[in-house]
Amino acid sequence: MTFAALRWLRAHFDLSSDMADPAEIMTDVEDGLVFKGTNLWVLIFAILVASVGLNVNSTAVIIGAMLISPLMGPIVGIGFGAATVEVDLIRRGLKNLLIAASLSLLVSAAYFKLTPLTDAGSELLARTSPTTWDVAIALFGGAAGAIGFTRRERGNVVPGVAIATALMPPLCTAGYGLATLHWSYLFGALYLFFINCVFISVSTFLVARILPLPQHQFDSGRRGRWVNRGIWAVALLTAGPSVYLAVGIVRSTVFMHNAQQFVDEQLSLPGTYVVTRRVDASPRTINVLLAGKHLTPNQLRTARTRLAQYRLADASLTVRQGLAGLDSTDARALRTSLLEDVRSRNEQTLAGYDTRLAQLQQLLVRPDSAAPANPALPAANTLLREVQVEHPAVRQLGLGQLVRPAAGPLPADTTLVVSLSTSAPLPAAEQQRLRQWLGLRAGTRQPVQLLVNTPEPPAPKSALVKSLV
Repeated sequence: MTFAALRWLRAHFDLSSDMADPAEIMTDVEDGLVFKGTNLWVLIFAILVASVGLNVNSTAVIIGAMLISPLMGPIVGIGFGAATVEVDLIRRGLKNLLIAASLSLLVSAAYFKLTPLTDAGSELLARTSPTTWDVAIALFGGAAGAIGFTRRERGNVVPGVAIATALMPPLCTAGYGLATLHWSYLFGALYLFFINCVFISVSTFLVARILPLPQHQFDSGRRGRWVNRGIWAVALLTAGPSVYLAVGIVRSTVFMHNAQQFVDEQLSLPGTYVVTRRVDASPRTINVLLAGKHLTPNQLRTARTRLAQYRLADASLTVRQGLAGLDSTDARALRTSLLEDVRSRNEQTLAGYDTRLAQLQQLLVRPDSAAPANPALPAANTLLREVQVEHPAVRQLGLGQLVRPAAGPLPADTTLVVSLSTSAPLPAAEQQRLRQWLGLRAGTRQPVQLLVNTPEPPAPKSALVKSLV
């Protein structure tokens, strides 16, 4: 039973069955390392596209920049070089990654220095403070990218990893911080970029070590052992700080969540409103500005005693009451909040417009829900052939519906309109028979309105001559 389960697991989770040829994989890895010619221009344009997307707060534009960005190449190269003991591949990957990152930083800084739009939108601010989820995304996304990169048919895995790990937007955000001298934005975004690079390389290294890829062979076995040990030491030294950073991010995220919950439950009392809240996990401080009904000293003391319930016993709580305590940091936070609220409302309004437009388009196709298109009637050209059997003078036929919406006590009603063009006048009795036949053919109680368009007889030649004279 155990062996059967192991065979099933191996058959379903084997990564070597559809793996591409190792030589082809290494050729693709080396091609992604190069930053000259096409790759260099693509990188520059991707930087500009991402900068514009961050500048105008457009998610779609940012996603497009991530799709065309070639930044994944050097990072993947470093991971594969470490796994296959190719020291030259690691060296070139680090060199090209440094060149690409520096170029991205300079080009994005130049753009944000020249653009007249200087406000930091929500998309830009989201790249200034890494979270636990960024670490997880980089780790799992890098593993998925390494697996997809080694397949014979890659599909959409690699582009999806480029979107998920988001290497380009943090660099452009750092460029914004450099151009506007917001050092917290600069170092926060570079911090996020560093986390993404390290964890993508580490996950690529681990996946590549599992795959049956040939490793570099050295002339001296002793030298090969030293190189292997050196690569493992570098990998551990790189992953060690990353794990430390990840632990710090987890603690920071937990503190932020607990602080937000504490403010919402203990300080947002009836009649009292939280204007701004500044939560900093590094010195573990909570700074809140309240408006409305002032909290009494007893209420504030009670709130402070409950910090321990939210695992915030060592946190420093500062409560300011009244708009007189508003400072420049609060003003910036309020502006950012208002901009985000306006953007959210605009998106909701546009979504409402799209829904309404879709409803109107349906109404154009189906004018009234009480009067659906009659499925018993064939197409106009088919009905024309049937009519011509009994009425050969009919040359053209058109179908339509006249909808009368409900008004007061009168219900909605629909009239079937049949327009005919004849080569000769139809007698009244023949029109009546045709109207009755159409009603039976429609199989409904809807009234039928028959419109007959008969061409006028030509004027006599004598009358035409007299009119000309």
